[in-house]
Amino acid sequence: MIYVLAYPEFEPTLAERLDAFRSQHEPHRASLVPPHLTFVFGVHDTHQETIAARVEHVSAQTHAFAVEFRTTEIEFDPFESRYKIFLQCGDGGEKITALHEQLYEGPHRAELSVEHPYRPHMTIATHEKRAAIERVDVSTLGELPVYGHVRALELVRVTGGKLNLIRSAPLAR
Repeated sequence: MIYVLAYPEFEPTLAERLDAFRSQHEPHRASLVPPHLTFVFGVHDTHQETIAARVEHVSAQTHAFAVEFRTTEIEFDPFESRYKIFLQCGDGGEKITALHEQLYEGPHRAELSVEHPYRPHMTIATHEKRAAIERVDVSTLGELPVYGHVRALELVRVTGGKLNLIRSAPLAR
């Protein structure tokens, strides 16, 4: 499966707090991938060339931008059958949603779930039980909102339990 991600750049102490928080509250994913935004969710490898071309086109047309993570929210993820804590995007969220839409232009759009509308967020914790996720203290991240910058799109593949970079496409400056 292939994905399109972005790794927001955070102020160094915030980045350290996010890494520590995720290591505690979603250790498997934290060991696989840094804090990220997902623009294209696990589509078949057969679409790699189409998606790579979209990533190149969209990144060349999009300027790097700031993103604000304003609130937290608990949601049930029906694809993974787990509860998650999301950092919900405020400012910059419209840009993220627009990129998501642009990156799904093509035959791989058929793999997009229309039953679950896209909401720009970053997952920071996961658990099988709602009661356990409700006990997670997000205040250790510091006061919200937190801010980052999106400067590139990353086309990646997960194989053998590892994340492999296919292509990195810097956003226009």
